[in-house]
Amino acid sequence: MNLSAWRAALRIARRDALRAKGRSALIIAMIALPVVGVTAADVVARSSVLTPQESATRLMGGADAYLSTVRAGWRLEQAPDPDPATTLVLSQNGPKPVPTEEETARAARPLDQLLKEALPAGARLLPVESPAGYTLAGTAAGQARVQAWGLDLADPLARGITTLREGHWPGAPYEVAATTEFLAGSGLSVGGSTTLAGTHQALRITAAVEYPGDLKAVRLVGRPGELGGLLAAAEDRTEQTQADGPADFLVSLPGGAAFGWEDVQRANAYGFTVASRAVLADPPPDGAVPLFRDTPLSGDRGTEALKSSTIAATVVGMALLEVVLLAGPAFAVGARRSRRQLALIAAGGGDRTHIRGVVLGGAVVLAGTGALTGTVLGCLAVALGRPWLEARSGARFGHFALEPADLLGVLAIGVVTGLLAAIVPAVQAGRQPVTAALTGRAATRPPAIWIPVAGVLVAGAGTCLALFGALEGSRTRVVMLGSVIAELGLVACTPWFVSLLGRVARALPLGPRLALRDAARNRGRSAPAVAAVMAAVAGAVAVLTFQSSSDAADRANYAAAAPNGAVVLRTQQVSPASVTAVAPGSSAASVAAAASGKAAADLRRTVEQAIPGLGERGDLRNLTYGACDGRPGSFCGTVRLDMPAENLCPPAVGAANPWDSVRLDEAQARRLLAEDPRCRPSAPAPQDVRELITGDANVLRNLLGVDDPAAQQALAAGKVVVLDPRYVKDGAVPLQLTRYGAEGPGGNQLSTASLPAVAVQAKTPAARAVLSPAAAEAAGLTPTTYESVWLPAHAPGAADEQRATAAVTAHGPGAKLSVERGYGSTYGDATMLGLAIAASAVAIAAAGIATGLAATDSRGDLATLAAVGAGPGIRRRLSGFQCAAVAALGAVLGALAGFVPAAAVQRVENLGAVPRVDAGGISLGTHPLVVPWPYLAALVAGLPLLAWLVAAGLTRSRVALTRRTG
Repeated sequence: MNLSAWRAALRIARRDALRAKGRSALIIAMIALPVVGVTAADVVARSSVLTPQESATRLMGGADAYLSTVRAGWRLEQAPDPDPATTLVLSQNGPKPVPTEEETARAARPLDQLLKEALPAGARLLPVESPAGYTLAGTAAGQARVQAWGLDLADPLARGITTLREGHWPGAPYEVAATTEFLAGSGLSVGGSTTLAGTHQALRITAAVEYPGDLKAVRLVGRPGELGGLLAAAEDRTEQTQADGPADFLVSLPGGAAFGWEDVQRANAYGFTVASRAVLADPPPDGAVPLFRDTPLSGDRGTEALKSSTIAATVVGMALLEVVLLAGPAFAVGARRSRRQLALIAAGGGDRTHIRGVVLGGAVVLAGTGALTGTVLGCLAVALGRPWLEARSGARFGHFALEPADLLGVLAIGVVTGLLAAIVPAVQAGRQPVTAALTGRAATRPPAIWIPVAGVLVAGAGTCLALFGALEGSRTRVVMLGSVIAELGLVACTPWFVSLLGRVARALPLGPRLALRDAARNRGRSAPAVAAVMAAVAGAVAVLTFQSSSDAADRANYAAAAPNGAVVLRTQQVSPASVTAVAPGSSAASVAAAASGKAAADLRRTVEQAIPGLGERGDLRNLTYGACDGRPGSFCGTVRLDMPAENLCPPAVGAANPWDSVRLDEAQARRLLAEDPRCRPSAPAPQDVRELITGDANVLRNLLGVDDPAAQQALAAGKVVVLDPRYVKDGAVPLQLTRYGAEGPGGNQLSTASLPAVAVQAKTPAARAVLSPAAAEAAGLTPTTYESVWLPAHAPGAADEQRATAAVTAHGPGAKLSVERGYGSTYGDATMLGLAIAASAVAIAAAGIATGLAATDSRGDLATLAAVGAGPGIRRRLSGFQCAAVAALGAVLGALAGFVPAAAVQRVENLGAVPRVDAGGISLGTHPLVVPWPYLAALVAGLPLLAWLVAAGLTRSRVALTRRTG
């Protein structure tokens, strides 16, 4: 076609679009819908990526650098963007065993002198107190955990670290700023006051602030030295990890000078890490970074970048394919409804090229309009939903990023994919017989058998390419290409699947029988609609499956401290050294023990009064070897369970410490997991897992989740209840007893003991073993701390926990109350439900297009049914079953197609995982693919039902008789 012919085709397409406004709006909506999603995803991704200046401002405000003290005086190596997990202190975790003489001399100097030598001349420092631990602060209901930081927020250097939401910056003594998250959970507000646990100084809240990069921060920020000074003088410092004086500083250089990479390395020589604004904006090459030369971190960064690019490319490729498949049935609608007009063009001398040109011209007009509309709506959707998106992600956007190149690319892709979607309808329109088109009779041919065969082969090849290519070569392109090819193979099979519907229709009632036979007879309009539904469901299934797998991995790695809803009270023993008055015939140790028991009993009553309905209480105590109370003949020591060597996984036998992990080859690890039960991993235990405790049946149930009569009987009989059967040998558990300061290796005396034991399965391995108090005393083990645990029918609310925490704190230092809330998903059911709803909306829209076209094509059939006495509801039922048939077939195929990219991306996520083995068994470091069956069932089973209800509800029952030709 020449230029004038294209102008005519575009003119016809524009007039046809304006004449059929409803049909045009439907096509534009189908094209705009995926474009909205792609545009919104691009804007969110771009807005979430911080520029180096934005990252620096969130960390250091208006300063030139952020300096942290790691090991004062000791030389270290850091990355350009320092991370405590990767910082290498050469004399601590590096190649040198001990510090050099120079490092030892530097470490003895005052911190301010080291800072003066390490930093450029004239540098100004603003102290930052940022302890990692938590303390308790007063709330409207009681007390809650909070971080107590020190920073002069009114100083210009601190501007940008926080955002002021209400009030004014703290300026007077003991004025603080509180994060909005703390205020929301505590019931306090600006103008109110709070008090840190163990102190009596009221802190006036003058500002509500938020950290742009951490909206969930629960924090109080006072002027440097104030909160830290209060906590240093407080009696209760059980959770606080405040160092003596500030260890971090904001650094400002005079005259606008930049803190360069040479300055950073100079500070490293004195034991400081530095995040420099200039270095973050222009990082040095990897070859100039000593840390990257001495460690494989640079390769790890490349692996992470490869994972991100592979996932992003797969998402983009699947989204583009979804645009094509969704737009396909829309253009099929236009071509079939315009077939008489196209036939008139052919009858007037137009050839197939002209007919295809008219259809493609319509694609240009409608795809361009739909792509432009979708791009604008996607930007508006992000702008309007920005507060919700930021709150959901827990961080503010760096800026609202509208990248012109990206948006123009999305617009162009929308037009191109629209054209691609119109190619098949254009070719079909060019091939239609003129006479059949003028009389309204559709010409159908049975599907060639080679097409579904080829489709199955292509789908299988694409699946193999995506799954096995995820581990080889250029994974970014391979995974995306394989996923797209697999889905295209299923698309090629859809006409054959649709034709099968007619064969199963004979056993169905009238309504569904007519609907299935009509779909099979008119595959030209049914197959594109099925492909569109498949595309929408496949995208949702891929995302849901990947999120379910990630969520399952996080859930499997979560180690609960107690059963969900359990309330745990920990008290501190009174030290014999703190006893000042001892009655005749008594000792400081006995007085301290009596005081500890009385304090524990008082605290238990306090908790039970503060939180009613806690149920039965279990009391437990940690065990040790030796009283260590200063009495004559007393000694200090420890006791731990000693796993027999024959019960260890063979690669862990040679380790100096059974809990020191050993790297394994993946093939060896998988073979051992399959063949040797000793190598199977045990349930993850909390970091503060108790080694050996005393307790009763209530402790077994409330702390460990064990409600086994046999275990209770064994405990009452004096046996040790062990949670890992590998510790038990010949009906006994071996114990390793260490006596400090005695004759032996390192000045310690090692001995062993063996106690009768029974192994049980626990829901929460918060302790390795339990035995009764009488059995512990008979074994010569000494109880230490006092703990109690309750397991109420319902977990206490936040207000109950705060009230009980305040009551416990009022009794004095050393006590701690906690409530196990269980695993908290970062994905949430709302996200998955939203994806299911979005996929259902798109799928129903695609099925509705096919239903609308079927209603138009079947007017003659409906008129014939009405003429022979069919009821008026036949049209409503027919439309409902037509829509449900398309939705059902598309949902099944979409579920199959969605597994391919999900499985491939999951394999990419497992790249770089290294299997390790220790006393707990082998950990592969990989995460399996987890299928979200409830959501898949809702899509595959619920989607056709919903489609039937929508189509039947929106279809008129009245059937109009039509004039039939021929």
